[in-house]
Amino acid sequence: MKARIAVATVSGKPYYLIVNEHKTKNVPFVSLTPQEHVPVEIKVVITTEEEASMIKHERVLVYKADIEPAALINEALQIVEGRETFEKVTIGVDPGDVFGLAVLAGGKVVETENCYSVEETLQKIEKIIRNLEKTSASSISVKIGDGVPVCREKLLENLARSLPAKLI
Repeated sequence: MKARIAVATVSGKPYYLIVNEHKTKNVPFVSLTPQEHVPVEIKVVITTEEEASMIKHERVLVYKADIEPAALINEALQIVEGRETFEKVTIGVDPGDVFGLAVLAGGKVVETENCYSVEETLQKIEKIIRNLEKTSASSISVKIGDGVPVCREKLLENLARSLPAKLI
């Protein structure tokens, strides 16, 4: 897959956080400085507030310290795919000694993760939902597989306490 997202910043910490999230999600990107010409194939540029005015492109997303990099990457992916919203987002969990977690948005797997406890799985699910609230998703649901019954029940109990019932 060719890169259609550019990261254009010389600011160290934002660059590290944004690039790290791209690598975690396995999303290709191009690194630029804010003064560099943006290649034609780039659909969206991610930069900082201080550098946004230097970017010559019609779609610029601005990183702010209070925004999770994952939410920014999700928004960039929506733009790249030409979508205003994800119609349906499903967070799937395969319970066991190691919980497998997958996020499907718009019919594509956008994130996968392994979690090593119920608590870690719950935290990841809550973080994913928070990040998706910043993007437009018509519906979000959490689906739990059969997996190991004891692990499944413990996860369901914890999810029932922390998430709205309509998501489970």
